[in-house]
Amino acid sequence: SIDSSKATSWFGYGFEQFKAAPGIWIGLVVIYFVLAILMGLVPFLGSLASNILMPVFMGGLMMACHAYSNQQEVKIDHIFAGFKQKFGPLALVGLFYLIAVFAVVLFIGIIAAIFFGGALITAAMSGGASAGAAGALMGVGMSAVALLVLVGVLLFVPLMMAIWLAPALVVFHNIAPFNALMMSLKGTLKNWSAFLIYFILVVVLAIVATIPVGLGWLILAPVLIGVQYAAYRDIFLR
Repeated sequence: SIDSSKATSWFGYGFEQFKAAPGIWIGLVVIYFVLAILMGLVPFLGSLASNILMPVFMGGLMMACHAYSNQQEVKIDHIFAGFKQKFGPLALVGLFYLIAVFAVVLFIGIIAAIFFGGALITAAMSGGASAGAAGALMGVGMSAVALLVLVGVLLFVPLMMAIWLAPALVVFHNIAPFNALMMSLKGTLKNWSAFLIYFILVVVLAIVATIPVGLGWLILAPVLIGVQYAAYRDIFLR
């Protein structure tokens, strides 16, 4: 495992990469944002396509990072490089991730139905609309919400870990989609302290970037792409 302080150096690398060609990197993320918004306008299918194609776009952006690290030119058409190379495996990464998200949401929904159904039964047995019934309903409801938040965090954080470095593993090492997800998850879990620092920094910087009408994301998004590439190199190559 790597030293947890490495997480801060990832952000330094990401910012240096952004400074080398700010116009190109802003153009890359703007194109991605616009395409994601356009896909989102299509009911249901657009959302599915956006999630499945996300690793495809990210694979191209990882290639752009690789070009920079090898002193090659970063180009706008890197955003579509994943469609030209490794499209099938990268799309499968997105599909597997989407299936996992659906499974987690379904699981949380079942837990919610059990708890809130139990709350309604408790309220009915306590006397319907009485003060005692209302108190019992509120107590069970608050417990259910707290449990659902905890379960959501425990399940969605591993999903983030799994998808985080999978595109780079597919693009640079020809790892099969499911195996790439598992390798990303295991590699990130092994370096959980560095990931925790990364996650905290992302939350703080995201708040700061959102304050000026979201314009800070024009800088933060390209930096985070570089952060992702730097993390991949430290966790899997060094």
